[in-house]
Order: sequence, then C-alpha cells, then structure tokens
Amino acid sequence: MNNNHLQVSNLGEKKLIERIIEKSKNLYNESKEGFLKDECNDFYIGDDSTLINLIADYSTLNKNNYNNSHNNSYNNSYNNSYLVASTDLLIEKSHFPKEMSYFQMGKKAVTVNVSDLAAMGAKPIGILISLAIPSELKLKFFDELIDGILDACSYYKIPLLGGDTNQSEEVIISGTALGEVKKEKTLFKAGFEDGDLIAITGPIGLAALGFEIFNSKISSKSIKKSLDNHEVHRNLMDYEVHKKNMDYEAHKNNMDYEIPSDIVDLAIDKVLNPIAKLNEGIILSGFASSATDITDGLASELYELFNANKNKNPDSKLGMIIYENKLPILDEISEISEILNVNPLDLILHTGEDFELLFTIKKDNLDKLYQLNKINKNKFDFYIIGEINNKDTVEINDLNGNFKKLSSKGYEHLSK
Repeated sequence: MNNNHLQVSNLGEKKLIERIIEKSKNLYNESKEGFLKDECNDFYIGDDSTLINLIADYSTLNKNNYNNSHNNSYNNSYNNSYLVASTDLLIEKSHFPKEMSYFQMGKKAVTVNVSDLAAMGAKPIGILISLAIPSELKLKFFDELIDGILDACSYYKIPLLGGDTNQSEEVIISGTALGEVKKEKTLFKAGFEDGDLIAITGPIGLAALGFEIFNSKISSKSIKKSLDNHEVHRNLMDYEVHKKNMDYEAHKNNMDYEIPSDIVDLAIDKVLNPIAKLNEGIILSGFASSATDITDGLASELYELFNANKNKNPDSKLGMIIYENKLPILDEISEISEILNVNPLDLILHTGEDFELLFTIKKDNLDKLYQLNKINKNKFDFYIIGEINNKDTVEINDLNGNFKKLSSKGYEHLSK
C-alpha cells in the first residue's frame, strides 16, 4: 500500500518507533562530520533510555569541538559512567484512569520515567517535568498534581530540576528523567546468552486485573462478595525452576511474601499507585545480562528483548521460553477473572503497567544474587520463569506441557 494512504494507526506505536530507529540509523550513517559522529554520544535508540558519555574534562571537549578534531586526549576525557536520559509523555484520557486523583497522576508521571532508569540499572540524578493543563482547572487540583510529583520525587530521591507549562484541553505531563550508571554495569535489552535464565522481580497481572475491575460493570463490592463464596488458597503458584545443575529449593522455601486478604483493593492500588523497581534495577545492574520494565505486557516485553538481540546480532538463533506453571500469579487473579469472564493468562501476558522488571541472568550470577539477598538489607524477591535457548523464537510451555509460540501483542498507543 502506498504510504500516502497509510495512517499511523495502521502501524501502531512499536512499528512507528522502529521506523524512527531506521531513519535515525540512516542519518547516522550518512553523517560525515558534526554531532552525529561526535564520540561523546552513544546511540541506543530503542532501549529503555538513551546513553550519553559523561565527559571528565569539558575544556578538552570544547577545545576539540572548536578544532573539529578527535584526538587521543579527547577520547581519554571520558569517565567510566553514562548519563542516562529517558522521557515519557502521559495524556489524561489515555494514561490516567478516571478513578485516579490528580495527586496520583503526578506520582505516576514521575514513576514511569524512573522505571525506565531502573531498567537500565541507573541511579537518578534529576527529572524535568512539563505540564499542559486546561485554563479552567481548579487551583486545588493543580496543587494536588504538583504535590504528587514532589511526593514521588521524594520517594525516589530524584530532584525536580525544572520544566515548562502550557495550556491544553486536558492534562498532559511530559517527564524527562536523568540518571547515571557505570558503563560496565549498564543494562540493555540485548545481552543475553544461551542458557541464561529469564526472571521477573514480582508477581504480575495485578495491574491488568485492576484495569479490568475499573472497566467492568460489576462493582468491586460485588466482586469481593463473590470471592467470599469461593474457597481460595492464598499462595503463589509453583514458580520453582528446573533443577538443572543448581538447587533452588532453599531459596523457594525462604521466600518471604504475604498475600493480602483483599486482592481486589490490591489490584486497584496497583493501578492507582504504581511503583518503579528502582532499587531492584540498581542491584541487578551488577548481575543481569539484559533487562526491561514491564509496561506493555509480559509477552510484548519478551519480544522487546528478543528483537533487541536480533538487531544487535542479525545471525543469532537465540530464542526464549517461559513456563506457565512458573509465572508468579496469585490464585485470586484466576478467581476474579472467572467472575469478570476474562482470560487470566491473557491479562498476565498481554496487559501491562505492572512496572516489574523482566531480566535475564547467567546461572553463576544467580547464585551470587541469592547470596547478596541473604546479607543485603535491600534484598528483593524475584521469580525464575524461563530460559534462553537456541530455537530462534519466543515460546510458552502451557500447563498441559504443550509448546506454543507466544503472541507479541501488548498494549500499544496509536493502533486501531
């Protein structure tokens, strides 16, 4: 079909991003001189954040820029860290449920940006927030919005550096988060190897369930009443990995995880008050071989890692497999999904906003991570859900033992 007749909705968000990446590559390759060839920039368009070399000696940088040359003193002026930059644009009707307060909207705007830093293993430096708001917005709601932004900044210890304001028909919040990460500890979407294990930092599906509850004609009170009539086992499904060359049983038995009695309220809270796994990302930067945050659904994010590897290594035959019986899913999700007449696995795989981290890790590093968890006051739980293989596809092994290719569909903006 001729491009003149195509609309952006014919492609969707991810295809549009791929289009930007391809055009950027062409511009980069065609540039003979100028900023695109400037070695102070490392281009990783398509990752969770972009990386910029931090210059240790700016006088050397300026001198070389004026002389339009790149000599050894210029190259040696870099330090061993990257400046990490990420941006997210949130629009009221698209990103904020009507049940969300202005305070919670402000918090979420910071959280989604910090989550991208976490996915790269970066420590926050600061954040810029630009606001577009209706002129008739009540001042008390504006104050709530700002208070929510500042509350999240305090929680993540990320200073609010500035921003901009403008007028629009609905609330629009654009955030740009800055962080720093050691070069050798940077987490990318590409980087896994055959035999690496696939893991996530927490139970998934609660946010998806929360959105379903909001969209359902059945009230949360009625759902709770229906749950009271079911005998529900409040535990996690068996997430134990295959015992291949390692013994994970001790870790499984030492898990400290309490299932709250009111799963409906927990699911709603997961939507209204998402939390970025910043501490987990910083810790994983020393152990994981690749990572991303789960914003568009587990399946979609698995393909993000898979495709990133393909882009970096076109001849790679590496693939991914996850096991349905190893997904950390609360039993109540299945119970409530039955009440709402939705497929629980579809919610878990193809609906996002969990803001957990999806990562791969070598078995040797997994042992080290377990040991760190035993002595570190900032320990966190994680769940092995699959492994990297050489089958050149993304699969799921279902509860019946069948291997099926996993659909890449996830939540996308700008799609029909």
